[in-house]
Amino acid sequence: MNNRTAAREIVILALPQLPKDNTKLSKIGFEEIVLSLSRSLSDYAKKNITSVSSDLQRIEKFLLNIEIEHPDNEARTSQISPVLIPNTEVLRGQVEAIKSAATELFNVLELPELVIQSGQKPTLEYAMQLLDNYAESKEKVNEIIEQAAQNRNKDKKWKLNRMVRLDRDILRIATTELLFLKETPTEVICDEAVKIADKYGGDESKKFVNGVLRDVVELTRGQKAAL
Repeated sequence: MNNRTAAREIVILALPQLPKDNTKLSKIGFEEIVLSLSRSLSDYAKKNITSVSSDLQRIEKFLLNIEIEHPDNEARTSQISPVLIPNTEVLRGQVEAIKSAATELFNVLELPELVIQSGQKPTLEYAMQLLDNYAESKEKVNEIIEQAAQNRNKDKKWKLNRMVRLDRDILRIATTELLFLKETPTEVICDEAVKIADKYGGDESKKFVNGVLRDVVELTRGQKAAL
């Protein structure tokens, strides 16, 4: 993970824990960002570990029920034996659940690296750049995102308060970069935003961020996004 990648992820994850007031946000220091990041990471880890545990419990229950109800075990009273599962479609669904659980656990285990990265000077400098620019131009950034989201689907008058928090924060930081950090290539900003959406929000989040960013790029840099 390079410094700018880490900086983007740190600011996006810390943002929900930071003050909403622009004047307070613009005065945030390194310690506040790290504290907010730690709280967000803790919440994320707890949520995902709970989700993983629930998935595995459902799978375990599913397999136990199949074994109990199988004809081979009808006559058994003390010990249930493993059985063949004839319905591969159902089993495939369980495998997908396990894969999803493994991905969530992997993300949790990767989180401490962000805390380490947050102490590196290049990462801190870029994170502060992102946060300072966003704090100074929050209204403009939000306006562009709403305009882009409505262009994506005119039947759904997307407002920021209707968006999933993660998607909204990813779009806010990506839009800030597109507007004010002109030396960063458009493709890099968009690619990293979509990767973070996929990592923490899954496929639906990835699709939404990807779609809205197309119009954000055109509104901020006057070019079509090849996403």
